[in-house]
Amino acid sequence: MTRVDTAGPAVHPAPSVRLRRLLPFLLSAVAAMTAVFNGVQQVLVPTQVESIDSVHKVGNLALLTTFAAIASLAGIPLGGALSDRTRSRFGRRTPWIVLLSGISGALMVAMSVSMNLVLLGIVYTLLWLASNMYQGALIAILPDRVPEERRGFASAIVGLGTPVGVLIGVNVASHVGQFYGYAVIAVVLVVASLALVLGVREDSSLGLDVKREYVAADRRGFFEAFRSRDFTLAFVSRFALFLSYFTVSGYLYYTLTDYIGKENVPDGDVAVAVSDLLTITTVAWVLVATFLGWLADRIDRRKLFVSISAIGLAASFCIPVISPTWGGMVVYSAFLGVFIGTYFGVDLAVMSLVLPHDDRVGRDFGLLAVATGLPQILSGVLAGGLITVFDGYTGLYVFGMIAALISGVTIAFIKKVR
Repeated sequence: MTRVDTAGPAVHPAPSVRLRRLLPFLLSAVAAMTAVFNGVQQVLVPTQVESIDSVHKVGNLALLTTFAAIASLAGIPLGGALSDRTRSRFGRRTPWIVLLSGISGALMVAMSVSMNLVLLGIVYTLLWLASNMYQGALIAILPDRVPEERRGFASAIVGLGTPVGVLIGVNVASHVGQFYGYAVIAVVLVVASLALVLGVREDSSLGLDVKREYVAADRRGFFEAFRSRDFTLAFVSRFALFLSYFTVSGYLYYTLTDYIGKENVPDGDVAVAVSDLLTITTVAWVLVATFLGWLADRIDRRKLFVSISAIGLAASFCIPVISPTWGGMVVYSAFLGVFIGTYFGVDLAVMSLVLPHDDRVGRDFGLLAVATGLPQILSGVLAGGLITVFDGYTGLYVFGMIAALISGVTIAFIKKVR
């Protein structure tokens, strides 16, 4: 019977292609996946819900989003686990990446012609299940095919897919209309997926053994990885950091209207002001992430950069409290981009190094990814409660500081990662 090894990193298969060939294709696929999540969730679904029932749009959107979020929490580890067990001449991840990108594309087209809330909700939930299963298979490529000493750099490059995907998804969805918004993003996802699997072909998995002790471990529990101390600490640290980030950033629009004051933003246009601040954050994020990922590899101190990111986020959340002005929000957005970019520069690398089993990296990587999805579900209710209880936005930013610091302290106790 195999125990969970908490003393050293899991041994993963050697990469079959050069990173300079793999990473651009993987970045494109991550960007396409992120475009789906943001284009659909931020623009297309809210617009559809409003057109169907404008009076009850807030409650209807919250209900649909809740069901979709639950599906996403199940989808990520499920996609990783299924791909772990797949044996084919095309590899473990490739069949699922191709299949799930096609299913996701078809579901997006179906959503574009959904004319009532029940149908829209069903298809939306199925899309989030399929696309998050896709994510579970996709992100497992990094520990599968990137050597440990290069994962900081690889994490930084692949992490750039997130801000790029946000910009693609939101801008496409905003400018081409409902049907073509869904259709274009669907095509982008399918094309990026096919480019990945054809451009950097995965080795056959037919020769990989399914060891009896690992099957027995699977029967003992889907969440067995949490028996590993370092895995659990990484989950807690990631959860706390993203809870701080999403709880605060999700209320940016209302922060400007109710805390800073609509009259204090340029031209009194809050929507444009939000766009400007997000652009500042994204640019700062992109500028720092790649360099810091490379630097983390060079000095082999990835855990240090997570701590710097967490402490920096906590310090960033102080700025709107000290200076509740438009200028303060501009400075805050720049620092937020720097430190969230620092985190994304090493995030995937840190996660890949705490995986306790080399043959279940997809499932366990997916479980760690839940530490991103769950905070998004909790953040809206939590933020609303904080604003109400503390009668303003100061409590929101103080909570962000505390959660970020918890993340930074927790990561320090991980032994596998330097």
